[in-house]
Amino acid sequence: MTQNDVLCAVCGKAQGEITCSGCRRTLLCHSCAHFELIGSGCGTVYPLYYCPVCAYDEHINPNACFKDREP
Repeated sequence: MTQNDVLCAVCGKAQGEITCSGCRRTLLCHSCAHFELIGSGCGTVYPLYYCPVCAYDEHINPNACFKDREP
């Protein structure tokens, strides 16, 4: 990694490349990002990535109610 690389806000090991779709502040690596498909309208689906906090927040992620809580 170079000096300009920003580390993942969750694990602190890998390069943070993904911005959380919920809080828009957290940079995540591919391993720590929670991928969700969000349906809207008739047949429209949006791929979104969430940090662990936003992924389990039902006010942010419409699919949070279907997720088991992490231990």
